[in-house]
Amino acid sequence: EVRETIYIWPEYFYINGGIDMLNQELKKTALNIHEKAKNRYNETYETTIKLCQALYDERKESLVLIRSIETLVSSIANRPKDFDVTLEQIHTERKNFRDTEEYAEKAQSETVKSGVGGAVGLGAGAAVAALGPSAAMWVATTFGTASTGTAISALSGAVAQKAALAWLGGGALSAGGGGIAAGNALLALAGPIGWSIAGASTAVTGLAVGIRNKKIADQAMEEAKKITVAAALLKETSAKVDDLREKTMILRDALQAMYKNDTQYLNADYAALDSSDKLALGTLVNNTLSLAEMLNKVVEGSDNG
Repeated sequence: EVRETIYIWPEYFYINGGIDMLNQELKKTALNIHEKAKNRYNETYETTIKLCQALYDERKESLVLIRSIETLVSSIANRPKDFDVTLEQIHTERKNFRDTEEYAEKAQSETVKSGVGGAVGLGAGAAVAALGPSAAMWVATTFGTASTGTAISALSGAVAQKAALAWLGGGALSAGGGGIAAGNALLALAGPIGWSIAGASTAVTGLAVGIRNKKIADQAMEEAKKITVAAALLKETSAKVDDLREKTMILRDALQAMYKNDTQYLNADYAALDSSDKLALGTLVNNTLSLAEMLNKVVEGSDNG
């Protein structure tokens, strides 16, 4: 049985006892490794995008339920002051979520105006712009917005454009295909990775081809390492997004069942209710606040500024 043994030396590629003077096998092997790493990353990227959208959809459905419960509780006469305090907190959470959406809308608009939506760069800003207006929504609500100190909607001109680009541009993979910015969860928005290294020209000497192939192989392996790390971080981010989505869904489903049972209290007089009814309403109000707070939870590890 002949085993294939590979030794990588500075100039030549030894395989099965032979010398690959042009480093063709070395390049072929390195490119194959790079291709597999790229494919694994891109698969994880696609999964993450779908999960982020699913989380946003879950939150939008939760908003509808929360508003319905607010209407129900507000209709009850002689309700405890604690209910009103909690309703105000729920309203604040809803407003914060909507503010984030408005921030995203403005950031998307300013980014498009700045030309990032075209063939400008391969960073997160271009990727988000390419995904369309809805993408900016789930980007912002999943990962948070940049800490500019001022909402983009309150800014204007070049300042607004700069703020938008600072938010949408964070955490991108480098154009070369693998570098990541300081653990930023917005890595997810860098988009699928392509291949940017040109092949060796045939119009050069054998030695030059060998050196060229070795350079390509080295670069492919270096990028493969970076892409592998990026894929691992992205997979972790994906898992966190899915966990947040599942927790939101479980809480919303439970609250939906409570609301269905408690619609009987619409326009009721709290003073006339018995203790079990009052307990049911108190539980409904408290769980509604819990769901409202879930609206504004962002994925841990993201860079919010």
